[in-house]
Amino acid sequence: MVSPKVGLALGGGGARGYAHLGVIRMLRQHDIPIDVIAGTSMGAVIGGAYACGVDLMKLERILKTLDLNRMLRFPKSSLRGLVGNTASEYLFKRRDWRKQDQEGTRAVIEFFNVFTQHRSFSELSTCFAVVAVDIDTGEEIVLREGPVSRAVAAGVTIPGIHYPVEHQGRYLIDGGLINRVPADVAFSLGADVVIAVNVSSGLTSGGVTSVEVLIQAESIVLREMTQLRLKLLRQRVGDRLLLIEPPVEHIKTLSLDKVDPPIRAGEEETSRRMDEIRALITRYSR
Repeated sequence: MVSPKVGLALGGGGARGYAHLGVIRMLRQHDIPIDVIAGTSMGAVIGGAYACGVDLMKLERILKTLDLNRMLRFPKSSLRGLVGNTASEYLFKRRDWRKQDQEGTRAVIEFFNVFTQHRSFSELSTCFAVVAVDIDTGEEIVLREGPVSRAVAAGVTIPGIHYPVEHQGRYLIDGGLINRVPADVAFSLGADVVIAVNVSSGLTSGGVTSVEVLIQAESIVLREMTQLRLKLLRQRVGDRLLLIEPPVEHIKTLSLDKVDPPIRAGEEETSRRMDEIRALITRYSR
C-alpha cells in the first residue's frame, strides 16, 4: 500500500505561528510523513526551517534565543513605533525605495539564514514553497527558486515595517495579505491530501494600543477572506483537506517572546486530531 503525498499548509499569525512547530513535532512523532509544505508569514519561517533540515529542538531554542521583535522591528505600543523611520521614508517622502540600497532588507535575509542554513530550494528534500504578493500588481507569487532565506524574508515582509524584497524584478511582501492559509498552493505542488493549519481564526480581545487596533482590524478582514477561500477549496477537493486550528486566540500576534504557549497549543490540538489525520491518510492510500 502506498501512502498519499501529504501536504502541510502553514498560515500566518505572528507569534501564534509558533504553533506550527508543535504541529510538525506531533506529526513526526506519530510517523506522519510531510512531503509538501506551503507557508506564508510565520508559516514560511517554521516550514522553511523544517524543510531545510533544522532539528525541531534546535528550532525551538533559536526561537527562544533570537530577538524577533528587534529584528523585525515589531512595535510595542504605538503607531509611531510601528512605522518607524523605514515606513516614514517611503510613505511620506517622495523617494523611490526601488532604487535604494536596501540595507535593512539584506539584514533580514541574512537573519533568516539562521533558520534556513544558507540553503537553496534546489537542495531541499522536502518540496517547499513560500507565498508572497507582488506589491505592484497584487498578484500571488509562489517562490520555489533561489535562496530559501530570501523567499522567507519576502514571505514575512510587512508594509510599513520593511521595504519589499526584490525577486526577479518583482517587489514582494507578506503573502498572508491575500492567502492566509495556502492550502491551495500545497495541492498545486502535488499533495494528495493537505493538513492546513490556521492560527489566525480567533480574535484577541483587550487590544488597547494603536498597533493592536490595526492588527485586529486586519484580522477581521483576513479571517473572513480565509474562511471563504478554504470553503471554496473544500468544494473542489472534498475531505482531502483537513483543517487544524490550534486554540491560540489568547496569544497576541506581536508577543514574539512567548514561545512555549503556542507550541503547546499546536502539539495538543494535533494530538487530539491524530485519529482523523491517520484516517485521512488511510483513506487515500492505494
